[in-house]
Amino acid sequence: EQQRLAHNSNSKSKSTSSNLDASLVSTMSFIAIMMLLLLRNFRVQATSSTNIGFVTSPLLHHHRRMHSISTASLSTSSHMSWEMITNHQSSKTVKLFKSIHKNKSKRNESGFTIAEGVRLVTDILSDEQSRRLVKRIIVSESVLNGQSNNEYQQQLEHWLNVVEMESRQSKEAFASGSNTEDTIDPVTINIGTDQVLAACSGTVNTQGVIALMEIPKSLDESIVAKTANESSKPPFYVILDGLQDPGNVGTILRSCAASHVSALVLLPDSCDVWNPKAVRSAMGASFRVPVIELNGRVGALAKALDMLDDCGIDSNRVFAATMEDTGDGRSSIAHYDVDFDKGAAIILGKEGEGLREEVRNAMGQGLISTVHIPMAQGTESLNAAVCGSIIMFERMRQLSVIQSANAN
Repeated sequence: EQQRLAHNSNSKSKSTSSNLDASLVSTMSFIAIMMLLLLRNFRVQATSSTNIGFVTSPLLHHHRRMHSISTASLSTSSHMSWEMITNHQSSKTVKLFKSIHKNKSKRNESGFTIAEGVRLVTDILSDEQSRRLVKRIIVSESVLNGQSNNEYQQQLEHWLNVVEMESRQSKEAFASGSNTEDTIDPVTINIGTDQVLAACSGTVNTQGVIALMEIPKSLDESIVAKTANESSKPPFYVILDGLQDPGNVGTILRSCAASHVSALVLLPDSCDVWNPKAVRSAMGASFRVPVIELNGRVGALAKALDMLDDCGIDSNRVFAATMEDTGDGRSSIAHYDVDFDKGAAIILGKEGEGLREEVRNAMGQGLISTVHIPMAQGTESLNAAVCGSIIMFERMRQLSVIQSANAN
């Protein structure tokens, strides 16, 4: 009997020991799994913060919520809150962007245009003058949450934080009454879903960032003359006579900015330079090149010539771009034979139709001059933007040669 009791006791002890071992193993496994999950979560957060630089986006799961972004690159800014837009159908902001895209009258009424694309918005924000024109920015979740080595995307994230910091300082200045004429208006930054950005965008594939911009005011003619007379370089103006293609106008603006053109002059019926397509094509030049819009279809050229005369440019220094044979029995001068060390202007005609009747009559009367670009035989014509750019850079080449000669 004693042996039986001893045997039963040993069996119970082994069973208890076995249960304890199983329980311990289970507990240790649970602890190990939890530690792995915590470590994984820590690594994900660390990687996100390191790769993005200063944007770490939490999960977004509300209809509208505040999106927090921590900044490490700006020591004066530790926390920002950007409001989320998720409904691309009912949002008033989205509706405003769409109307400005489609309607010139809405752009004129509101005084706003749109700039979109990572590189374009980054360039605008990095320039202090054009940054002052920005009123609202919508950036997509995918741009903020994505891990990219793209130079412009990294710069964009930096300048978004600069704008947020400046806006916060402006709000404090306005609230305390310490604002001055140099105090910029605060900029609203929103985060939008990909659907929101697509609804606001004018392109098939949005780049994930879009900005609402104030349209700079057209220069007053008195200011144009004053600026021309005070400039150390001879003034030079590009006049668009009814050009319609936004891509051409944007390209011409880029060439104007790159070759130190004094201003772009628009005769009536020319493309709206603040059409978002033209703004996108100009790649920021729209906000750096002065634009002068002349209203009234009757006597538009006469108004332009009067303005140029105030700038010290005689009408015979105004060159209408034509083919070599002007059709009136007179040959135009080759662009490299024009002496650009004096003030001048060129007129570029409408795609397909060419120069308006008022300009052609002035050519026929000898009131203005003509210029052409020599081409290989059999070539009918050049694209308006190409033609204008060639002439602009020929002027720049001549001025550079003169400057080098004077330096020696």
